[in-house]
Amino acid sequence: MDLARLVPYLLHEFKSEHDLLKAIEEISLKFTRERGKINDYLEEPRLVSAYVAFFLTTNIPKFEAVLKWLPQDFINGIRSSDLIDLGAGPGTMSIAFREWAGSEYKGTIHQVETSRLMREQGLKIWNGLFSGTQMKQSTPSPGSNSKFLLFGHSANEMGAEDTYRYIQKINPDYILFIEPGTKGFFPEMLKIRDALIEDGFHVRYPCPNNSACPMKGSEADWCHQFVYVKLPADVERLTQMAKKDRRLLPVTVHAYAKKKENENPKERLVRVLPESKFSYDWEVCHENKLEHYQIMKRPYSKSEQKVLGQILAGEPVLTELEKDLDKMKRVKLLK
Repeated sequence: MDLARLVPYLLHEFKSEHDLLKAIEEISLKFTRERGKINDYLEEPRLVSAYVAFFLTTNIPKFEAVLKWLPQDFINGIRSSDLIDLGAGPGTMSIAFREWAGSEYKGTIHQVETSRLMREQGLKIWNGLFSGTQMKQSTPSPGSNSKFLLFGHSANEMGAEDTYRYIQKINPDYILFIEPGTKGFFPEMLKIRDALIEDGFHVRYPCPNNSACPMKGSEADWCHQFVYVKLPADVERLTQMAKKDRRLLPVTVHAYAKKKENENPKERLVRVLPESKFSYDWEVCHENKLEHYQIMKRPYSKSEQKVLGQILAGEPVLTELEKDLDKMKRVKLLK
């Protein structure tokens, strides 16, 4: 989603790039240094529009970047489901979903948002860009169509208890969390995970299965991922002028389904450890157990080593054991 498509539908018309950049900096300060005033921007059309210009455009690519990790049965299921975008803001994840699903999408999109200005902004964008797809700013009524509940940076604000209560209310078939990749949110995500498993949901990402998380109770370790996104040229230019890199983004991604048709990958990279002169070292979740994997560089060409050096946490891997060492396993990467 490039900036040029959105500008005609902003609530506020910025007189210049300088005015837009100034508003972006105001919001950034509230998100970082002035947390006590974080919601103040929701009362100003100028700041809501700046949020759309900068954060909506740079958060939208997260959705498609995350989809490449998810199993095909999950992808097929959400494509034919009604979407409930909880804590929708101006419709960031709804737009991302609709862009991915395309004009042939026949379901209904529900944007659930408490801020009046965000709802107004979201409606203006939707009517301008996607009037052919039905969108309601309300929770869905009980019905026969399957439901896909999407939390885009909202579960971390609600907390585990309120998030789970809402899940029970909606009774979705598919759930996807795309949340900040922070240490503080991880324990809340595990509480939600435990509750969903107890209710009969299957973890489809990131865990190999429904067994206990090996990081539960750890004060130093938490499971999160990184997505590298390619931004439209005008959005990339805006991030450069704002001096804020929005290409490599830490996230906490979890996906759940009532049913599953195929198995999850048994091994997933959860942390890239410091690289040595001779090897790549990874922390991998293998069948819900943490393992230190060592991949020797020598067997790989320079181009293959470059690819190995760019693999990020969150990716599934397939390995073959070469040697079981004292504190690690030396493996050969098959995929």
